Amino acid sequence: MLSYLYFKNLYDKNFDKWSLISDLLIRKAVFYDDEEFEGDKMIPVTARAEKLMKNKHFRKLLVNEIMSAKRSITGTSADNLKHLYVQLGLDKYAFDNLLSSKWHIKAKAIQELTVMDMHEYVEQISAYADDKNSLVRMEAQSALIQFNGFEGLNFLETLYSPISNWHQIKLLQQLSQLPPANVDMTSWFTTTNSSVIIFTLKLARIYQRFDLYYEIVSCLDHEDPAVRYEAIHCLNEIYTDETSDNFISRFLNETLKNQLAMIKVMATVGTEKDVEFLLDLLTHENDEIKVRAARALVQSNKDGMISLEKYSREQNQSINEIVMHIKGEVAA
Repeated sequence: MLSYLYFKNLYDKNFDKWSLISDLLIRKAVFYDDEEFEGDKMIPVTARAEKLMKNKHFRKLLVNEIMSAKRSITGTSADNLKHLYVQLGLDKYAFDNLLSSKWHIKAKAIQELTVMDMHEYVEQISAYADDKNSLVRMEAQSALIQFNGFEGLNFLETLYSPISNWHQIKLLQQLSQLPPANVDMTSWFTTTNSSVIIFTLKLARIYQRFDLYYEIVSCLDHEDPAVRYEAIHCLNEIYTDETSDNFISRFLNETLKNQLAMIKVMATVGTEKDVEFLLDLLTHENDEIKVRAARALVQSNKDGMISLEKYSREQNQSINEIVMHIKGEVAA
């Protein structure tokens, strides 16, 4: 215990000194004016700081402080921080860490090079876009988008590992900060990686890619029900007069979840020609399908409520409660 307290106290003292040195370096970089110096742009670094660069604990502290500052500023000051980072050779240490056998060191190195805008290492980082470790993959994929924008999504063409739902959300958030770009996504629909197709469908829906309509429809025949579900959801935004026909022809062979999704979308894409199909669903054994069919009938046709009430009177089907429920929704 005494030994532990001794070394901890020693480390704390060093940490305080290192923090002061690190803070001084960063302030010099942030407020650096190259007109004050002659020759090549070199941010002044003390001999003590130069010597401490051999200490991995000091480098770790300094890098974390530089990254923190870089995230919060822009313009010339941010450029100066990058210059200090390169001047001290910290990018070389990060590159060496890319080759580490430990996943957390590789992930941290990718994150570090990304924050510091080290475009020079894009090619090396791209090699980790399909890494066996999920966190390394996520850092590399995010880095490629950070460096190359929508063009950075090219890793999808050769990606075998799955993209988790959470990471898909993060990538979409990242892309939302960039100007839209009309990248070619057709090849992404033919991959064997279902998660890539699902992500592509989300991109097509969000960015209103009507030019990909037939690729989206083709996903209705995919073997993975999750892909079909996302395609149905996508067709709620990107549709033609043929969309409801594509649903109807596949309806009986679909899972219950996807059937419900189809009916919900038909409330948007359905037309008068779909009235008979929706009325037939009112005899379905599943009550939720009955309710959604009635709702879609009313929402997709101007005379939908009349058709629903007429059906209720003429057929020996107990759907009065459904009719009253839909009327309540319309009144609200």
